[in-house]
Amino acid sequence: MSPRALVVVCHPNPKSYTHAVFEAVRAGLAEGGADVEALDLYAEGFDPVLVVDEERRRRDLDKVEYTRRHREQLARCDAAVFVYPVWWGGFPAVLKGYVDRTFVSGLAYSFAGRPKDVVLPDGLMRGKEAHCFYTLDSPWWVALADPGWFANEFTLFRYCGFSVVRRHYLARLKLTTHDERARWLAEVRARAARIAAGLRRAP
Repeated sequence: MSPRALVVVCHPNPKSYTHAVFEAVRAGLAEGGADVEALDLYAEGFDPVLVVDEERRRRDLDKVEYTRRHREQLARCDAAVFVYPVWWGGFPAVLKGYVDRTFVSGLAYSFAGRPKDVVLPDGLMRGKEAHCFYTLDSPWWVALADPGWFANEFTLFRYCGFSVVRRHYLARLKLTTHDERARWLAEVRARAARIAAGLRRAP
């Protein structure tokens, strides 16, 4: 059976460079032998607003019908791949809302059976990979030490138990030339193909 890759893209403009990266990722994963499932959050009009009140509790987020399909996509994938621009140092708001509503207790992590004073949960995403392809306008040395990325790596992906967590980014986007952008798209496609090939080799 081919490995399954979920690719989530978040950008309001379908003609953006982010969407070109998204298409390169999809193509590369398919070339590498993965079964690719794509999710365009803006195209489907995903509602990022998390509502929690006396009737709708956080502990019941794994039962919300609206996000059932999204939770099922995450549950069955071998790799979750996110494509986005860095805005204000992190995920765009719609992508953050997707995470808030989809990476829920009982699916992505669990404190069941653990002491009440424990800090870290049981990460339920063990065996899966998380890859982020993103662009940002900051120079390379800011991107290298980007606190937003390390927050995502450790308080989201590692917290939820992902076995492999990698980032792939293009810094100083607004100053890049057409040829530089084209070369990075080719690199993205090649990297995605290697990711898929690695999934095929995984036990």
